[in-house]
Amino acid sequence: MEKQQFSVGDSSGETSETKKSECTEEKFVWPWVGLVANIQTEVDKTGRRVGRSGSTFRDELIEKGFDPTRVQPIWNFKGHSGFALVEFTRDIKGFENAMNFERSYKSDGHGKKDWEKGVHLRDDKPYGWVCREEDYNRGGIVGKNVKKKRDLKTLSQLQEEEERKMVQLVENMSQSIEMKIISKQELEHKVDETSRVLESVELHNYQLNETYKQEVEKMHANLQGLYQQILVGHDKSMSDLETEREKLENRARQIYINEAEMEKSRLEIEMNQKAMMEQNEANMEAMKLAEKHQKEKEKLHEKIMEMEAKLNETQELELEIEKLKGSTNVMKHMAGSDGDAELMEKMVKTQMELEARETALHDKIMAVTQKERMANDEYQEARKEMIQLWKENEDLVSGEKIRVKTMGHLDTKPFVLAVKKKLRCSEARAGLKAMELCSFWEGQIGNVHWHPFKVDESDGIAKLVVHKNDLKLVMLKSDYGEELYNEVVRAKVEIVEYNPSGGYVVSEMWNLEKNRKATMEEGTDVMLKMRKKLVAMKNKRKRR
Repeated sequence: MEKQQFSVGDSSGETSETKKSECTEEKFVWPWVGLVANIQTEVDKTGRRVGRSGSTFRDELIEKGFDPTRVQPIWNFKGHSGFALVEFTRDIKGFENAMNFERSYKSDGHGKKDWEKGVHLRDDKPYGWVCREEDYNRGGIVGKNVKKKRDLKTLSQLQEEEERKMVQLVENMSQSIEMKIISKQELEHKVDETSRVLESVELHNYQLNETYKQEVEKMHANLQGLYQQILVGHDKSMSDLETEREKLENRARQIYINEAEMEKSRLEIEMNQKAMMEQNEANMEAMKLAEKHQKEKEKLHEKIMEMEAKLNETQELELEIEKLKGSTNVMKHMAGSDGDAELMEKMVKTQMELEARETALHDKIMAVTQKERMANDEYQEARKEMIQLWKENEDLVSGEKIRVKTMGHLDTKPFVLAVKKKLRCSEARAGLKAMELCSFWEGQIGNVHWHPFKVDESDGIAKLVVHKNDLKLVMLKSDYGEELYNEVVRAKVEIVEYNPSGGYVVSEMWNLEKNRKATMEEGTDVMLKMRKKLVAMKNKRKRR
């Protein structure tokens, strides 16, 4: 809220200090209201008196520059009483308009004193003045309407009341900002904790993945070794059979030499053939065993492919399952294929545990994210309130480096200089032409469909660059020069950066010293200084 300083001025030759001392304890009717008397009325067909409507009278006063909020005619049992109340806004601007209203009538010889002297008996013009204690205590219908929802206050009382409200507002805002800063810090701490938990889970997943790879490599090595052992045994059996066959052939040659030994050789041959058949059966069993291991290896490969596919869906769960499965497969090759039911039971149990952990972690992350979003909304709302407070107290922060900057607002000075330079005309004409030109470019800057920029990422950083062939800017630069061109480009860049969808100017808290958006901490420091100034002013006034 803007700090209001009330003073009563006059067109007489008295000094300001004398007038201030005389008016210090003068009581005004508040909210500010003026009284207009001697409004001309006439009798209508029903026998009631009627006069100008309040809206018509209000429009006339607005045209004169007094800016009333409402004009309320005073009615009695006969109709229009010839009096009307002129209401003004409650702030310092309303007080200034009310005093200008009174001075206007007084300078024309139609003020309150002129009314009381009876001058109104000689003309039909209205008389006007600002209501004070005397009007508040007036009897009749006029005094009754003046009192309605109003009070008597001195200017010093009003100013002290406004200062108390300002101090209270600054204290409340400071406390609110401190609490929100603490809340923000707590949320940042929670986010850090969550990040550490996620990093720990990621490390654990990495370790499980490495363990899984090692177990799979070990299992492949064991299968390869077993397969090599079977092949070596088969080669050895074939070599032994070949040796026995050679021996049998030598024995057969001797049959022709010795008939007695023939029968013996035949029996040995039969026995050897039987042994060969048994060996062939053993070889067949070995081949079947090799085929069985090959099929088991293919099944294992299929299971590995299936589990790797599941790994893409839920990495944490798959790592645990693969670890258990790898261990089980190694045990199967060493001890048989039993235990599938136990493995499946263990896999299901592990999956349920991992899903529960994943759900809990996801819920925690979502809760922290929601709190962070709410804190950010509160932070932005506090920033908007601070900007509004800055606007209402420009006089208290005039010397500070943190100010409110209107983003996208055009400075009229370059327009005036450019117009004067081009037209070589008078100051008045240049000012009028500059205002027209400035109004035109304000409309162009607010036009969301006009985008005279392109994004340049040549140096690795995205930034806005003006299109060299944009017709509007080319003509502006050619007609009015570089300085006016730069001012329009600056305002358009600010609109694009701070309000691209709306296209209208927005207020932002700005660090003038570093030429950047000010932080909440910087704004809070200035607000505390503002509070100290108000307290010091209040103490100084009390000592007086």
